[in-house]
Amino acid sequence: MPLVRRGGARSDENRGQPTADEVFDRDAVRLRSLFAVPRQLGGVEAGGGAPAPALAAAAGGGVTVTPMVAPISVAPGALEYRVLAGYGAPAQRFPVAFDTNFGVSVLRCKPCVGGAPCDVAFDPSRSSSFAAIPCGSPECAVECTGASCPFTIQFGNVTVANGTLVRDTLTLSPSATFAGFTFGCIEVGADADTFDGAVGLIDLSRSSHSLASRGFLSIGASRPEYSGGDIKYAPMSSNPNHPNSYFVNLVGISVGGEDLPVPPAVFAAHGTLLEAATEFTFLAPAAYAALRDAFRNDMAPYPVAPPFRVLDTCYNLTGLSSVAVPTVALRFAGGTELELDVRQTMYFADPSSVFSSVACLAFAAAPLPAFPVSVIGTLAQRSTEVVYDVRGGRVGFIPGRC
Repeated sequence: MPLVRRGGARSDENRGQPTADEVFDRDAVRLRSLFAVPRQLGGVEAGGGAPAPALAAAAGGGVTVTPMVAPISVAPGALEYRVLAGYGAPAQRFPVAFDTNFGVSVLRCKPCVGGAPCDVAFDPSRSSSFAAIPCGSPECAVECTGASCPFTIQFGNVTVANGTLVRDTLTLSPSATFAGFTFGCIEVGADADTFDGAVGLIDLSRSSHSLASRGFLSIGASRPEYSGGDIKYAPMSSNPNHPNSYFVNLVGISVGGEDLPVPPAVFAAHGTLLEAATEFTFLAPAAYAALRDAFRNDMAPYPVAPPFRVLDTCYNLTGLSSVAVPTVALRFAGGTELELDVRQTMYFADPSSVFSSVACLAFAAAPLPAFPVSVIGTLAQRSTEVVYDVRGGRVGFIPGRC
């Protein structure tokens, strides 16, 4: 399934790459959303400085939806990647984001609220395979009567979208079609931007309603110039507070080939979330402190730069012709190790010109108890093909594959 970076999915979506500040703001809102904590991360509040609204979990249709403290659209680039998917028969194609935590797929549908015009929305009346899920169905856990199961997305005490839980045909490619795919068909206003410019969201979580539960899916073809290596699997773990999310057992970290003096219990006490929409990696404070100190020791020959938001280990590489960055490796239960290269380890303020730029260790301390888990972000996963074997209960890594 082709992967489209934000900015290329629709002709009117030309916001391009997010700025460095937008990346930090996105991570702040994303993590507070996942853990339902209306607190600051890196000095940024939800909504560009406005206080975050009180929490209220989205519910309905017998699905568990990750609660959020602010609409996704307040975080530029929050849903960075898009896929083009077809809904209905015949298929109506739309750019949709994907997420590994949400719990149910959702799509903007016609008619819009109050009869407002909304051209970029799914039209159920044009689909011969569309069917509403009725009240009393096993998939509809809310108490209701009638021919359709109500579905609501709420942020704080504000209802962002209402709709119904439905089934229809999902087409990902000419050879990949899923009949009777369940999703929330939401009715929103013409100006609403709940999904950061996308028309909906495909859920790839561990939920029984997710697309991942229906079969094999490959997002983003491997590039031919990357041969990759053998797949290495780590056992998947569970967190009762986040049943839809993918957790792994991180047990150790090494820097420059030397294991950090951090007991495995430090990692086990909080669990480690594998994230698909957070840029940076956040560790338990004790683990981060050990990583930071070892990294600083190996980087002592290079000029130090001021901290950059939550990243407190930065270097000014301006004018240098080369830099030797120590290898950071993440070790998981079962012995699987993910070795990170320099572009997975460091965040470059200007990635197009490394040696006229400031570079920072792309790790930070998780602000406990606000965020009670460690988080492995997308930067650490860059160039690695990640395999979510949901039924097998494991996560695989193929370094250098993409």
